[in-house]
Amino acid sequence: MNNHIKKYAVVGHPIHHSKSPAIHQCFAKEFGLSIAYEKIDINPEDFIEEVHTLRNQNYLGLNVTLPFKADAFAMCNEVTATSRMTGSVNTLSFKGGKIYGDTTDGIGIVNDLIAKRIVIKESHLALLGAGGASNAVMFDLINAGPKTITLVNRTKTKADDMVKKWSNFAKENSVELKVIELHAYIPQGYNLVINGTSSALIDGSSPIADHLFQSETVYYDMTYGFETQFMLNAKNKGAQYFDGLGMLIGQAAASFTIWHKLQPNLSLAAKALEVGL
Repeated sequence: MNNHIKKYAVVGHPIHHSKSPAIHQCFAKEFGLSIAYEKIDINPEDFIEEVHTLRNQNYLGLNVTLPFKADAFAMCNEVTATSRMTGSVNTLSFKGGKIYGDTTDGIGIVNDLIAKRIVIKESHLALLGAGGASNAVMFDLINAGPKTITLVNRTKTKADDMVKKWSNFAKENSVELKVIELHAYIPQGYNLVINGTSSALIDGSSPIADHLFQSETVYYDMTYGFETQFMLNAKNKGAQYFDGLGMLIGQAAASFTIWHKLQPNLSLAAKALEVGL
């Protein structure tokens, strides 16, 4: 490989479905950059060793996806305030013998919602799931200034733990955090419902039943690449709904900016993906 070509990759398990290489090549083309960007499947037990191997092979940065975001955080020498609060990293940079970590998931979803003209400020928001995906976007969702964020989860204990973690930051930003168990969810009162669960990937289901969807609510699924049951339920109610492709492009753009100090045009990447590049 040409030594002048800068090397990057996305790592995860599984990783075959990732659109990150196509997105980053689209960004690079916009600025006339020559980069190599691969997708690399890593066995969970080999993550730390493989990251060091890639670093020694002169990779300059990695995007990190499931299930390695907490592991990536743990191996960084320095992390941003956002990563420190979320406890996760999706962007690694190798510079001067150190590993730097950042998380761009939250800014990805917030910027996508803004681009879609979805008002977050002073809104009432429900976030389904209290796992890693939801936790990774909490910093930026709180920062966007909704009136309330209600965590909806199968087990109340896990959601309570997440609220406890974010309560001080939420108070500083005048955001009220609430918790309800999934079985007690009622649809009234939410402007926006975000699905942060992996139910579509596990068994194809929606975390909330079809009769709990309302036409006046906006529904956003972090999953991308196919129409999930969650999105189908929203569609059948005549509600506005979106998948997570814009979030993916947004977080990729933020990573690209970290590495190259350039701000790519998100709409160019979105159009390129639509036509299959």
